Amino acid sequence: MIHNATNLHPVGLIAVLLLGVAVLLLPRRYALVPFLVMACFIAPTQRLVLATLDFNLLRLLILFGWARVLMSREASAFRWKRLDTLIVLWTVSGTLITMLRDASIVELVYRMGLTYDAIGMYFLFRILIRNWVDVEALMTSAAVISVPVAMIFVIEWVTGRNMFAFFGGVSPYTIVRDGRMRCRGPFMHPIYAGCFWAALMPLIGALWWNCRRTRWLAPVGVAASAVIVLTTSSATPISAMITAGIAVALFPLRHYLGWMRWGVVFGLVGLHLAMVNPVWHLIARINLVGGSGWYRFKLIDEFIKHFADWWLVGTDSFVQWWQYSFEAVTNQYVLEAVNGGLLTLVLFVAIIVVAFQGVGKIGRSVGHRRFLQLTAWAIGASLVVHSSSYISVAYFGQLLIVWYLALGMIASLLPDTGRRRVYRIVAPDGGPATLPQLS
Repeated sequence: MIHNATNLHPVGLIAVLLLGVAVLLLPRRYALVPFLVMACFIAPTQRLVLATLDFNLLRLLILFGWARVLMSREASAFRWKRLDTLIVLWTVSGTLITMLRDASIVELVYRMGLTYDAIGMYFLFRILIRNWVDVEALMTSAAVISVPVAMIFVIEWVTGRNMFAFFGGVSPYTIVRDGRMRCRGPFMHPIYAGCFWAALMPLIGALWWNCRRTRWLAPVGVAASAVIVLTTSSATPISAMITAGIAVALFPLRHYLGWMRWGVVFGLVGLHLAMVNPVWHLIARINLVGGSGWYRFKLIDEFIKHFADWWLVGTDSFVQWWQYSFEAVTNQYVLEAVNGGLLTLVLFVAIIVVAFQGVGKIGRSVGHRRFLQLTAWAIGASLVVHSSSYISVAYFGQLLIVWYLALGMIASLLPDTGRRRVYRIVAPDGGPATLPQLS
């Protein structure tokens, strides 16, 4: 693929126009479905370059989404939350610190692109997702979409040919490692395809507890998603799928979540003290279908050892931390730090922590409504998948959609807990009276 050059197939152009019109015209609860369709059926390498500004088809679809918001009154229901503040601070921190380290036009354009993705997607999803009906529509749509996507991956698994190579940007031949087909379809990498659907699996599975006729989609969607994950033959997505299953299975023990969290913390500390190698060396020992567990362990190990190199304004010298060099940063936490220093890493972790707190508040706010309780738990399970996957993969392209969807759902469903103010007024009899109002 030629960089900084337009690569747009006529079919891709027609598809993005049709999906853009769908974003504009569909009812709000379905307005984000075209983003899922875009991620699952159109190769992300297609792009339009204008004056060196790179607009892949996802970025073009974001423009359609914001056009919808500006032409409607849907933003009127938006209420600012703490998660919104953290997203803005994290984005600004990453951009400013990167520019302090490398104040070049090329770097500025690149960072503006990342900022566009983060702010554009997150706040668009925040505005268009308002309630549980919107979340259910996305869950149902994901279950429906998973079936044709699974069929495409099975065809690739059987034939060893990627039909999306017709549009350019992806190889026509399926990657083979240790005799296993690593299918990816239109995704940038098999790991991205697998992590995408592993993150959606808990949400699709929660449909089973829906009293409506759509509950049959739950087993179909979960099975289709599992097929996609398994055909990628990648350890990270398979681990993410197992993690999702464990997280969902813990729902009956949700009242003991605090004890479980501290148990995990003390367990890891105990292992770290007892093991000859550091506890993160366990990553090197995980071998589900082969892979580069040692590389990921070494990246974390050298990252910790070279704290002085990156803590202030990040670093560009991480490649030389290891004698064999690190050609790729396959860890989102490490990537945040080497790009934006300790401050950006702390803000990124704060986003995850506040999001988990938000899931807990949402779960407590729905009372005893079973489907809503399980849906809130499923959103939390999806967040667990993202948090664990970040250890082995840095998000880009289509994966950002499911990440910002999860955050957008959490922030939008979070109950409004505005501070109450009490105003003194005079009662009809002349005595004092109070009237509580939400600020």
